[in-house]
Amino acid sequence: MDNNGPKDALDLEDLKKKIKEELKKQLLEEIRSELLLSEELQEEITAQPDDELPTTEIIAPEPVPTEPAKDKETISVTVTAILKIASHSFKYSNPKISKDQWVEVIGLLAGKLGDDGALHIEDAYPMGHGSAIAAEIKDYKNYVRAFKDIKKNELFIAGWYHSHPSYGLFMSADDFDTQVRYQRLWKGAVALVIDPYLIDGTSLGFKMFKSDLKSRSWFEVPFSLKGELDMRLLPELLEFINPITEGKALYLEYDED
Repeated sequence: MDNNGPKDALDLEDLKKKIKEELKKQLLEEIRSELLLSEELQEEITAQPDDELPTTEIIAPEPVPTEPAKDKETISVTVTAILKIASHSFKYSNPKISKDQWVEVIGLLAGKLGDDGALHIEDAYPMGHGSAIAAEIKDYKNYVRAFKDIKKNELFIAGWYHSHPSYGLFMSADDFDTQVRYQRLWKGAVALVIDPYLIDGTSLGFKMFKSDLKSRSWFEVPFSLKGELDMRLLPELLEFINPITEGKALYLEYDED
């Protein structure tokens, strides 16, 4: 009889913990070096203990929306990123699937800073899907793979995205807490929420948000589209790149490649 089961499980958990700590260090170093963060921001990132983060285990008021940011944000997003995100979302919430089987998707946003400090979101990395996804990337190995690919492309993790198929653009309590964690790594990180059923030729179907930890609120941030895209053609473009009848999409998650 094999008596190593419990020990093996403990060793695996310990290994996962070490990998997470190492990746966190790598992320922080990447952000510091590539973005030339000031000493003040470096201290802000490294000095905050983890227990300051709100979690779903803490009884806290539901985060509330506030007015869109009044200061002009300098954020742009490429057509490629938009098509990837929309395609990913439609793959798991399209008319070929019963609505009660629709699920959310989640992924990473990869970007770079311009000479003027503007954030340019260049690409999107589909990571996962599922009901009660709670905005979590469940397989950490895939997170590591994506991080390496993003770094290889000379970009950094600028935030994350997820979908709200048919129920609007907002930040839930879980979304809020996830966004706070990204902003802990880099205060400029954004959350992109997409509802593919708002893509109707008059709207891109998504908005970007940030969180305010002190007031436990979230607010919309403005952005611009980088590249040429006629919104009237977007539904047709998505139909073209989504072979929905085969249950596949042009852009695959890391588990699927």
